[in-house]
Amino acid sequence: MKIAANGAIRGLVGNLVARKIGNQQIIQSRPRKFKQTVATKEASTDFGRASKFGGFIRACLSDTHLDLYDSRMVSRLNGQILRTMRANPDQIRGRMCLQQGKLNRLANFQFNEKSNTQDYLNFDIELSLNEENLLAIDIPRFKKDRDIKFLDAAGKMVIVINAMAIDIANADVKIVSYTEIEIDCLRLRGWREAERIAVDCNAFKGSVIFVGLSVLYLNNSRGRDILLNSKELHPANIVGAFNIT
Repeated sequence: MKIAANGAIRGLVGNLVARKIGNQQIIQSRPRKFKQTVATKEASTDFGRASKFGGFIRACLSDTHLDLYDSRMVSRLNGQILRTMRANPDQIRGRMCLQQGKLNRLANFQFNEKSNTQDYLNFDIELSLNEENLLAIDIPRFKKDRDIKFLDAAGKMVIVINAMAIDIANADVKIVSYTEIEIDCLRLRGWREAERIAVDCNAFKGSVIFVGLSVLYLNNSRGRDILLNSKELHPANIVGAFNIT
């Protein structure tokens, strides 16, 4: 402890610290040092891994979200990945991986909370993976003027379904399938028949396959297609994910 010539007290007494800031004498508790427990270190490691996996997913589904996501999307995705990994009780804390998590918990993750895909499409894309690693993407029959939401300014809309494979161990991304359903907003009557997209995924063993869905609105009044989507309106989500073994 030291008393300066101007009467100010500076120094340490017990768990108190005295110092002077400007004309004010400050006395506060001594900062405590916290030591991380094994549990907190493991939790921190798993969160870091979830963030890393989130980066992979954002990169591989960039054609789905087009960077038109809400400001909280990154943290929301990392949090959902962490829940996905923790949902498997057999995982070892501090060594959790996405491949061993319950991947179905990533289904219907919305990239933009301002425009939920379920508010724009009244039908659901169904996914399945059989024992031979055949991925089936089923698009149901739907009525164009009833089951999809249009924008008055749009002359055309495109429903994009793309599947991507992430080899996490090698930080590699590959295209599995890409499908566009184009709808003329000036010709809305009638039905679109059901369609199944089948892909042999044996070439992607050791990878996790993600299927993304997005709805694009376009206007071609200037002689070329202009995308109307923005951060305020971009329906896009993860339809599902599968571990290919």
